[in-house]
Amino acid sequence: MKPVYFAFLGLFLALPALAQEADIPLFDDGDRPNLGRHAKPLDQITLTPPELPAVKVSLSERKHPARIAAPEPDSVPADTSADTAPARRLMVPPAVDMTAEETTDLSRQLNAGVQRYQAEQEQAAREQAAARARAQKEQQARAAREQAKKNTKNPVEQDPADPLAELMKTKDVRSFDIAGLTLGMTPEDVWEVARENGYQITRVEHGIPLHQTSYYDRQCRDARHLRTDALKNCILSLAKQDDVYYVSSITLAKPQTAEYIQVLFTGNHSDNGAYKIYYENKGDNSLNFTQKNFAKKVRRRDAFWKTVFETYGYPDDREQLIWGDAQKAYLLARMQGSQYNAYLVLEDKDMYDADLIEADARGKELHYRHSFTFAGNNGEDAD
Repeated sequence: MKPVYFAFLGLFLALPALAQEADIPLFDDGDRPNLGRHAKPLDQITLTPPELPAVKVSLSERKHPARIAAPEPDSVPADTSADTAPARRLMVPPAVDMTAEETTDLSRQLNAGVQRYQAEQEQAAREQAAARARAQKEQQARAAREQAKKNTKNPVEQDPADPLAELMKTKDVRSFDIAGLTLGMTPEDVWEVARENGYQITRVEHGIPLHQTSYYDRQCRDARHLRTDALKNCILSLAKQDDVYYVSSITLAKPQTAEYIQVLFTGNHSDNGAYKIYYENKGDNSLNFTQKNFAKKVRRRDAFWKTVFETYGYPDDREQLIWGDAQKAYLLARMQGSQYNAYLVLEDKDMYDADLIEADARGKELHYRHSFTFAGNNGEDAD
């Protein structure tokens, strides 16, 4: 049994040696790819897609720069860095076969791209310069506003640390003026400024404090000055003698611009200063409500408010259009009526109240005669 087993084993091992080599072709002669030892060399290749101008690279012996004969070893300069640095090969770009028209078109495209890039850079530089100028202007405006806030005076002393006091702070209208006229001016100052600004003095009124008027009236009647003109002249003479006859009102006019100003003054006991300035600018009453005339009225309205805000700033009370404190000293602006008449009122109520208090104190010093003699004083020394 063992000899048979070894015989079959030997036969099985001998079969590969008896196999013959089979020559099975992988490709037909007409479909053989251009690869390996049988590949056919290419003359040129195209580097660009069909949408762009064709850029061809020649691979022939005549044009390929990589196959240019190398110089003789004697003509090559010695490389002193060969011992310390790896050898470098000079890579020469392949020659590009392009027509003159394609070269011109490519050059034109490159020039256009360069011009666009330069224009974008110039535009960016201009925008940056404009942004820097705007930032500098805004910074200067903020600095000017801060300086103006520091220079603003308030007649009421307030604690800057108190937020309520800071909120209640208003403009000091005593520094405002209307056509150069300010609060506290004397009549002489008003006349001089009015003439300098082209205003005419149309009316001057005088006054006598109320208590003195009653006192002088009683004295003049006791002196038998009973006629109206005689009584008036007597009162006026006594008032001038006691230096209580003062200028109470001055009216100014500028006819060419339809502007009118009335200035009211306190008495001589309060330095005869201007405590109220009333300004009026009348519109054209001949304008009806046609589109053309309405446009004129709108221009007049806009010009008035623009001048007001540029001169006095924005009001403290924007609903009532009041600058300052309406209970102390204030400026009021109005435009009313179909003619768009413009009004300004600048008033110092503190001055007026102080004048009344002073006049009342002077009136208590006066002594009147009366008809009650039952006390034995013959009606004298009674207030």
